[in-house]
Formats: sequence, structure tokens, C-alpha cells
Amino acid sequence: MRVAIFGATGPTGQFAVKEALEKGYYVTALVRSPEKLTKKDDKLQVEKVNIFKPEELEPHLKECDAVISCLGTPRQGFLGWSKVSFYTDTMKSIVSAMRKSNTKRLVCLTSIGTEKAPGNPWVVEWIFRPLLIGNILSNMAEMEHYLVDHCSDLSYTVVRPAGLEDGPSSGKDIQTEENQYVTGASIAMPRADVGKFVIDCVEKESWLQKIVAIGLLP
Repeated sequence: MRVAIFGATGPTGQFAVKEALEKGYYVTALVRSPEKLTKKDDKLQVEKVNIFKPEELEPHLKECDAVISCLGTPRQGFLGWSKVSFYTDTMKSIVSAMRKSNTKRLVCLTSIGTEKAPGNPWVVEWIFRPLLIGNILSNMAEMEHYLVDHCSDLSYTVVRPAGLEDGPSSGKDIQTEENQYVTGASIAMPRADVGKFVIDCVEKESWLQKIVAIGLLP
């Protein structure tokens, strides 16, 4: 299995790279700053690309069985009110390159609570959305709609993890739900668990053309 991973130098992407290599995959890490990825492995190839230029991405996707996006952007603007288009802009570039290279499998990350829904965790609706990352959640939702409405030719999976925290894997079973959140799950989960779930989605060909929330029970 050969996978291309975007966001491989990020805190979650590094776990996806580690998990893929441990499974024996060949990994192409497509990054802006190669020097930030210090991991060395005979099956790891690191390439510098401009994520916003599909023509730079296409050659690296041609031999890949799947594309994984762990891309993210930090909180921007006062109270999270400044417009964010990072997620839609990068996804449109990735999709364009995938189509040109005839690569069909895509797994990408958003977040729980990308849209308002009954029963969403209170911290998302009363803290994150109005005060911190409402603009990011809105753009994640736009990216989800883009995939659902315009990418029926791709075998995509959108993963909505709970809040991300550092540290080792919990060792717990990852709970799933086709919803904005996993009922009864903790508000946060280790990035290591998210990286494992993403690679499992590729290996098992699961959740095709689905959006799935993941989390851990207390």
C-alpha cells in the first residue's frame, strides 16, 4: 500500500505517518517545510509542495492507493470572526490533483460540531463556536459539503474527531457515529488515536462516502 499524506509535519499528521509506516506502507509526505519532518524510514519519501497548486501535487499522487489529509490551520482573527477558506481551498486543490492522477481514495479530518445540531457538546456551542474557532468550524463544514455535493466520483471519508490532545494512544476502542459528535464521548481524544483511525479507514476501505464522528467513552 502506498499513501500520500498532507499535513505530515503537523501534530496529528505525524501520528498518521507513524501508523502507516508501522503497517508497512510506503508513505509520501507532501509538505511545505520538509525539515520539520525528522522521522527517517526507507519507506518514507518527503516532498516539498505548494498545497494550493494542483499541478505540483499530481505527479506525487499517481502511484498512490490513497490520499490522507491531516491539514489544519491555527485559530485566526479576534474571537474567531475572520473568514477562513483554508479547508475548502486546499481540498479543491487536492481533489483536482486526485482527478488528474486518477486517484480515488481520500480520507480527511474536520472536527465534531462543524455545524449546529441538537445535542452538540455545550463547550462547542458556547465556547468554541462563538469565542474561539467558529470561523474554522464553518469552513470545515463548507469543505464537507463540497465533498458530498461535488465529489461523488471519489471514495472519500471525512473523519470528525473530538478535541485533539497530545500524548500516547488511549488504548481504548474508538467509538463512531454518523453524526456531529459521538453520543456520550469525552470532549477530547489523543491525536495518536486519530492517526490510527485514519490509517484503519484506508486499510479496511471503511466509511466510503461517509462523514463519521469519532470519540472515546469516559
